[in-house]
Parts: sequence; C-alpha cells; structure tokens
Amino acid sequence: MALTRANLTSKVRSKVGLPTAESAQYVDSFFELIKSEIEEAGTIKLNGFGNFTIKEKKARKGRNPQTGETIIISERKVVKFKPSVVFKSEVNKKYKNGSSDKQRSR
Repeated sequence: MALTRANLTSKVRSKVGLPTAESAQYVDSFFELIKSEIEEAGTIKLNGFGNFTIKEKKARKGRNPQTGETIIISERKVVKFKPSVVFKSEVNKKYKNGSSDKQRSR
C-alpha cells in the first residue's frame, strides 16, 4: 500500500490529535518546505532518516522503444535519496538473522 498525502494527513491527525484540516496544512507545509529547501540548498539532511541531494544528469542518446528512432534525452536534475544507517537498520530489523520472506518460502 502506498502512503498517500491523505493517508499521511490521517496518521498525523491520529498521532497528534489535530483536526483534519490543520493536519493537512502541516503535511502540505512540510512538503513545501522540503521542495523549497532542496531547490535552494541542493541538499537536505534529516538525521536518522537520510539525505536528499540533487544530481545533474548530462544529455545523452536514447531510443524510442516503439519506433527505434534515436533521440537526445536532454540534461536534467534529479533528486536522489540515500537512507541513513539508522533508517536502513530499522527497515532491516526483521531480516537480522539472515533470513528473508523469499528464503522462507523456498
């Protein structure tokens, strides 16, 4: 299940006890703050969560898979996320003993 903005608003409302409209404002403000800071500074570091950085990709040749035509993909900026060690360890806690769901089903 994907975490949508509405789901996030609902979770904030239930955890903090704010009305839905106010929770939605806080969630929207948080996302706007993240967007403006990444545009301005190019890097956001959230301790215990990870780093967001902007990477510039150069123009390159590509191919249209439907026609086979060669095209030029323009240069652009992309946002990259690198999770912190703390975040990765939290995500991987259930796999601590070296077993995963895929290994168990075999």
